[in-house]
Amino acid sequence: MEVEALWKKNYQVEVRARQFSVNVDEAPEFHGEDTGMMPTELFLCSLASCFCLAIVYVARKKRIEIKDLTVKVKGEKDLENFLFSKILVCVFSSLPLGVMEDLLGLAKRYCFVSNTIINSCPIEYSIGNKGEGNCL
Repeated sequence: MEVEALWKKNYQVEVRARQFSVNVDEAPEFHGEDTGMMPTELFLCSLASCFCLAIVYVARKKRIEIKDLTVKVKGEKDLENFLFSKILVCVFSSLPLGVMEDLLGLAKRYCFVSNTIINSCPIEYSIGNKGEGNCL
């Protein structure tokens, strides 16, 4: 899996994955122009959407029909250390509480994003030659 970020101007970036693209920017209080979501918001969006799909996946495996599902994620920022100090995932559905608790427990095993956060995947950095366009 590979994504690409292209700097446009100021704090504006276009991120690409497969045939899709999203504009990213910072809020005015962080010197951006607010033309797109902030990277930290996209980070939380990735967690929310991945966990939502993990719930759908386990529900389908258990042949449980989901009629409505919302996953909200709230992150508390530690601005001094440039990280989230706490992340809360809250799931809403009209399914019975016991069913949702079961699905939530199973979904934790299938969410790539939350598992990566919890298990702290190492990150390697490299510098590529612009003419070659490839360092991965």
